[in-house]
Formats: sequence, C-alpha cells, structure tokens
Amino acid sequence: MANFSTHLKASTLTSAPLSSIALATHILTLPESLLLFSIGALSGLLPDLDSDNSTSIQWLFSILGFFLSASTLFLYPLPSLIEMWVVGMVIYAITIYAIKPIFEQITVHRGTLHSIVAAIMFSLMGICLSLFMLQALNLSLLIGVAIFIGALTHLILDECYSVDLANNTLKSSFGTAMKLIDKRYPLTTLMQVLLIGAGLFYLFPHIDEMRSVFVIWQIQLENLTIIPSFISQWWR
Repeated sequence: MANFSTHLKASTLTSAPLSSIALATHILTLPESLLLFSIGALSGLLPDLDSDNSTSIQWLFSILGFFLSASTLFLYPLPSLIEMWVVGMVIYAITIYAIKPIFEQITVHRGTLHSIVAAIMFSLMGICLSLFMLQALNLSLLIGVAIFIGALTHLILDECYSVDLANNTLKSSFGTAMKLIDKRYPLTTLMQVLLIGAGLFYLFPHIDEMRSVFVIWQIQLENLTIIPSFISQWWR
C-alpha cells in the first residue's frame, strides 16, 4: 500500500493536467482552476478515510471541519464577529471530536471506500455540494471529475503496490484496493448506491443544462492549442 506522501504526489500530478486544461480553454478562471487543482489533489486521499490511524483522515477531517464552518457562515451570516468565531469553532469541534470518531467506528480499512462505487459517490457528492454552495454548474461538474480522478488514482496506486515486481509475485492485498463494490459489507455498499441514486436525482433537473455545458467543453477542447506555434511551423 502506498503511503500518504505518495498518494498526495500522485493525485497532485493527475490533478494538474485537468486544471491546466480547464484554464487554457477558458472553461474556468484562474482562481477556479486553482480551486479545482486543490480539490483534485486532496481527493487522492479520500479512499483512506476508512483508515483510523492514517494521516489522510486527520488532514481530510480538519479540512472538512474548516469547510463546514466557512460554508455555514457563508450561507447564514451572523451579525457579530464573536458569534462567527463561536459558531465556526463549535462546528469544527463537532466535526473533529464527534463525527470523526463515529466515522472511524463504522468504517473498515480497505472496505467499501476502496471501490469504484465509492469514487462515484464521492464525485456526485462533490457536484451536489458545490451546487448547494451556489457555484456554477460548469465548475461543479469539473469538481466531480477532479474528485473521481483523484480517488481512482489512489485505488490504482494501491493496487500497483500490491504487485511485487522483484519476485514476480502478487501480495496478499492484491485485489482489495481497487474493486467495483465490496461484497463483504452489503449494508454499507447499499448505502453508497442509495447516495449515488440521491445524487443523480438531485442533478436530474439540471440535465439539459449539463448537456449544454458538455457541448461547450467539446468546442473549447477542439480549439485548444497544444503545440506552440513556432514548433508547429517548424514541423511543417
């Protein structure tokens, strides 16, 4: 299994092309592209949320606590600075000291979160949460793509580490990192499928707008200049 640093580096490398293409095609602005890059890089840590002792879960829940605090204050602004501080700290504390321990109790490492279904679930949750935060559909969909790529990168990397190239053998962990679903835990797998269904239901009213966004992406990608002009002229 790859360690925290390796996963973060790998997801950073896979997130960079997506965010740079979005910027080069003017699909996103520079701040939006930086946000997309950050989300994609951190998404490479998501499958390790089921590891009680991993650095990933400490990082991600700290970020989640900050994000929930900031989001609440953004959606429901308070009249005084003291109230903002208190509410923000309470939400952060609940996330770290209440939600995180419960999550650690109900999850098993390399269980249902180490699956393609979980990657899809994370992706849809990202899209829906972004829309709930009143972000544009264009950005929200790209956030979903970045999350899926980051989580999938984690699964592929862990599976690669299950192969012992020196001795041409497969480790006992082979096949546990990347799987479609985890049949060992049918209840949690069912919950993931239900969350995916809920996400699709939430996005269904946006289906026509999504088609328009995909068409714009296609046009922008077709007009993307990949090779510098002086090189293409020299090549000819």
